[in-house]
Amino acid sequence: MTEQEFDSQVWQRFDLVTTDTGIETTVMNVCFSTRSVRIYIKDAPPEWLPCKRIMTHTTRKGGDADDSAIIEELHNRVIKQSDEIERLKNEKKVLVDKISRNYLGEMLRAVKVMQQGLQERKKKHEQIESSLSAIAGVIDKLNSSGE
Repeated sequence: MTEQEFDSQVWQRFDLVTTDTGIETTVMNVCFSTRSVRIYIKDAPPEWLPCKRIMTHTTRKGGDADDSAIIEELHNRVIKQSDEIERLKNEKKVLVDKISRNYLGEMLRAVKVMQQGLQERKKKHEQIESSLSAIAGVIDKLNSSGE
C-alpha cells in the first residue's frame, strides 16, 4: 500500500489488514505521522507495520475502508433512517386521528338516543294500556246496559 492509499483510508481500531506475508490480523492503533499501524498477532507482542507491508485493508465488518465506501454506507444509513422517520410520521398521524376521535361523546349520544327511544316506547305502552282500559270500560258499560 502506498502512502497516498494509506492516507485515503478510513482507519479504525479492530479493522483487518493483510500483511505482505499473507497474515490477516487486527489493527490496534494507527500512526499517521509514520504511516504505520500497530497490529495484533496471537502469541506475539504487538508490532508496528509500515504501510508498504500492508496488502489489503478492510473494515471490521468486512467492507472496503476507503472514503467513498464509507460515504456510501453512511448515505444508505441516512436513506434507511429517512424511510423509518417517514413511516413513524405516518403511524403518528394514524394514532393522533384515533386519539382525537371523541369516542366518549359518541357513546353519550348513543345512550341519549336509547333513552329517548325507551321514553317513546314507555309512552306508547301507556297509551295502549289507557286505550285498553277505555275499551274495557266501554265493554263493561255495554255488558251492564244490555242486561
